[in-house]
Amino acid sequence: METARVTYNPLTPGYFADPYQHYAQLRADNPAHVTKFGFLILTRQRDVVAAYEHPALSRDTRQWSEFADWRRGSTDGPLERMMGNWLVMIDPPRHTPLRAIHTQVFTTELVTAARPVVDAIVSELLAKAAADGGADLVGQFADLVPVYLINHLLDLPRADWDRFVPWSRAIALTTEPMLTTKVLQAGRDALEGMYDYLGPLVDRRAKDPGDDALSGLAAGTADGRRMTRQEVLDSVLFFYQAGHPTSTQLMALGVHSLLRHPDQLELLRADPGLVPSAVEELQRYDGPVQMNDRVATHAVELFGVELAAGQVVRLCIASANRDEEHCPDPDRLDVTRPRTGHLGFGRGLHHCVGAALGRLQAEVAIGSLLAAAPGLRLTGAKLRYLPSVSNRGLTALPVEF
Repeated sequence: METARVTYNPLTPGYFADPYQHYAQLRADNPAHVTKFGFLILTRQRDVVAAYEHPALSRDTRQWSEFADWRRGSTDGPLERMMGNWLVMIDPPRHTPLRAIHTQVFTTELVTAARPVVDAIVSELLAKAAADGGADLVGQFADLVPVYLINHLLDLPRADWDRFVPWSRAIALTTEPMLTTKVLQAGRDALEGMYDYLGPLVDRRAKDPGDDALSGLAAGTADGRRMTRQEVLDSVLFFYQAGHPTSTQLMALGVHSLLRHPDQLELLRADPGLVPSAVEELQRYDGPVQMNDRVATHAVELFGVELAAGQVVRLCIASANRDEEHCPDPDRLDVTRPRTGHLGFGRGLHHCVGAALGRLQAEVAIGSLLAAAPGLRLTGAKLRYLPSVSNRGLTALPVEF
């Protein structure tokens, strides 16, 4: 009797606490298969890379044949209406000039100038945590750093920075497929608040630009193309959605991984120069983005599977980052490991335009935290993971200094 093959199932007990065992089983037994949910899932590194580069696969998930059933009506989150203007959801040829404008904004010079800003933000938050003897490193630290940095890059008044933290968080919660009325309404209210606040700024910066990121989007041009007011607004909202939850959890998950591997933590304490390589390894080992989606633009055979037009292909980058064929001993955290070419920031046309800023925040946050808290330890409180298959994260990370 033939044994049934392992299939993707996020309802497996313990999945959210540790999905990596499940990914390993899929890579070994069924690396490319159509799940009971109707999408093709890829778990090997070479397949995920090939999918990133395949011309028959679109980033525009609104082409999904079941998009209207899954992401409209009672599950219609505010973010869905902005997808049409997000750089990461747009294909060429429209993608090309918009990417060029974003690239003009996110320069090496911008990242260099951001370092002292991140230093100051992190120092301020850690000083309070040290005075208190500890903190929730999610809610009181990692959740604030990326929003504060984005606010600085947009040249928003310091007195208004804290308004954007709950706004950004509320909108991010609307990305899950099944939403409560309460979550939806909070997301809509946050979206309206951000639009009302940022709209007049976009108008002013378009007419009288400065040297900030908002001015760069509002007044920038590429190939004779200038972004519309709505494109600028939605792009700014995307800065928060792409740069807030992911950066928060890169820091939180990274610290958690180190606390679970005290030998690696001590290596960093002994040699702070290892922090940049450690951030790459922490992103590979247990990063925030688990899945990226693509949609077949037409009927095509890929990876031995016949795909219909509008069928979703899920790229399990978290599994690819632990693929034994690509990374030796992948389940071992090693902060001295040479760079593996992990896929934590995507690949190709839609590689994260703010990846350098994400790395910068994690490097400063982790390095400064280790220096400020020589006795850093978990409190023993039970940790809970976000119930999301696409984006991994902790709801809280209470620590003592």
